[in-house]
Parts: sequence; structure tokens; C-alpha cells
Amino acid sequence: MFTHNFPFTFTSRTSLLILTIGIFGSHTVYSAEDAYDRGLKAYQAELHALEKRLGYIGPRLPIPALQPIAPDVYMAVGSQIWGTRNNFGFNNNMTAVVFQDGVFVYNAGPNEPVAYAFHMQLKAITDKPVKWVAIENHQGHANMGASYWHDIGVKNIYSQQQATAEFHENFPAQKKRYMAASGNVINQHSQDVTAAYTTFAERLSIDVGNGETVELINYGGGHTPTMTGAIVPSKKLVFTGDLGFNQRVPGLFKGGSYREWIRSFDKMEQTVAGYFPLTEAIVIPGHGTAADMATIRRQTVGYFEDMAGKIQKVIAEGGDLNAAKTIDQSAHKDRPVFSQLAEPNAEFIYQELIQQTAH
Repeated sequence: MFTHNFPFTFTSRTSLLILTIGIFGSHTVYSAEDAYDRGLKAYQAELHALEKRLGYIGPRLPIPALQPIAPDVYMAVGSQIWGTRNNFGFNNNMTAVVFQDGVFVYNAGPNEPVAYAFHMQLKAITDKPVKWVAIENHQGHANMGASYWHDIGVKNIYSQQQATAEFHENFPAQKKRYMAASGNVINQHSQDVTAAYTTFAERLSIDVGNGETVELINYGGGHTPTMTGAIVPSKKLVFTGDLGFNQRVPGLFKGGSYREWIRSFDKMEQTVAGYFPLTEAIVIPGHGTAADMATIRRQTVGYFEDMAGKIQKVIAEGGDLNAAKTIDQSAHKDRPVFSQLAEPNAEFIYQELIQQTAH
């Protein structure tokens, strides 16, 4: 019997039939090796075309279930630690808002399998098509699943201009990093589809039908250089992007600024207040569960104000970086990723305050 160590795995009867047709479907006689080569090429071409049409071919991942948080608003809360193999790289939030004319999705997902799993759950809730996808920033966990939505025919994928350029430039490195962190298998499908993004600088209004809109707004930097948030006036719904954290400790990274973060958060609140009272807002943070605005502010801005106040006191008393790292952070010790971010955040805030004092 003819055998070969194929460099791929058959995942469905359809795939096997494609290969069989490729090898034996011709009336022309070829050698066994020619038949294999032709069949393999036919299989690969057909599989690629099929995956481009379907968006993703493979197992459905058991990601967190979509939960209703308001009428026609469904949220999947990702893991509150880093992206790993155990959580499939899904460590932020994805949300669907069902409108009369279709569905708006906030964040594309960290990879195609997660985007697919989210979509399959959504299909069990509504038969309306996903028409609009918005991406919060340049990070991979918001972008890497975009090629799934593009492949299934979503025409409107929105991202801020600078964030799009940064993701495009860093795509190869980001994909490599994600493959190392959460596995080759689930990340290998991701493609750079930024050429298909609809970009904007500061604001963009999406007409979602029936007199309703989704307002996309670049709230500013602090966590990342830009942050695309969204406001749905008809539902008093606010997407903070990664300006808002709940439960999980907010993370400062290279190029970040806690003071700019607070300014951006303030700008967001001022913008929201132009549509409806802050006390009536349903707020979906970048990480953690939905809450009211006061809670998200306390968990995010309140954290930075607490840290900065204590570190400013250290500096005023002549303390150095080591002293700043030993401030009392016990109020935050039970929050996810506290142990990983306690010292780095203290160092970032210390350095920022020192620079501020120098000027």
C-alpha cells in the first residue's frame, strides 16, 4: 500500500476527499511521486481557498461563554493573566452588540481560533451578520484575530491610524511572540490584513441603522500610544479599551505614562458625559468585568493615584528607586497579576515623577 509521512494532519472528511480527488481524479497517468506532488498541491490550494472562505478550519476552542450584560449586549471576559496556552491567548475582552441591521464586535480577538469560537457562540444568539469590528489599539490581543473577520467577509474593520501603522510594522514580531506564548497551532492562521482596515485619526461615527450609531473615539495614550474607545448612545454603553481595568492591575509598559493615562481617562469621561450622565453608563473595560464608571475609575485611576501619592512621598523624603519599590501596595495584593506588576509599575511611576521633578 502507498504510504507517506504527510506534512499536515487531515482534520475532516472534506480535506481527505480534496486530496483523494487531487491524486486520483485525473485520467492522465503519472508516477506515484508525481501523483503525490500534484495531489498535495491541489490539497493545499483547495484548503487555503476553503479556509479563506470560511475564515478558519479547525477545532472550536472552549473560550469563556458570552454573557448578556445589557439588552442585546454580550461579552466574553478573557483571562485576567497573560496570554498562555491554557487560555488560548485570550486575555482581554470581546463584546458583541446586536443592532437591527447587524452586529458590532469590539476587539477582533488574539487569534483566528478564538475569533471563530466567539463567532460560533454569537451565532447561537442571533442570526444577524457581523458587519462592524472595532479594534482598541495596536496590540496583538486586539488584532491577531482580524484576519478571521476579514476572511468571512466583514467589510468594516476599524482601527486608529497610528495603531494600524504600528501593528502592521510589528506584525511579524508580534506573531512570533504570540506563537511562543500561546502556541504555534492557534496562531499560525493569523494574517496581517491592515490594508483592509478603515482607519481614522480622532473620531469616526458608524451608522448601524434604525437611527443608532457607534461613536469611535481615540481617547489618547498612557497605556499604549492611542486608544480607540466606543460609545453607543442608544444603549448608554461605553467601551474604554485598555484605559479601563477592573479587578486586574493596570500595567505600565515602555513608552507608557500614568499621568497621560489619567488625562486620557478624564477625556473619556468628559466625552461620555456629552451623551448621557456618567452614573447611567454601562462600562466595558479592556480587562475585567463590566461595571459602572465609578468602579472602573476607582480600579484604574484610583490605583495610579494611590501609587503615585506614596512614591511622591518617598521622593520628597529623599528615597531612591529601591525605596519606591517597597511602598505599601497591600490594598492591591489580591488583584490579578499583582505580583508581576507591583515592582515594574512602581519603577515606571518613580521614573516619571523624577523626570517631572527635574523639569
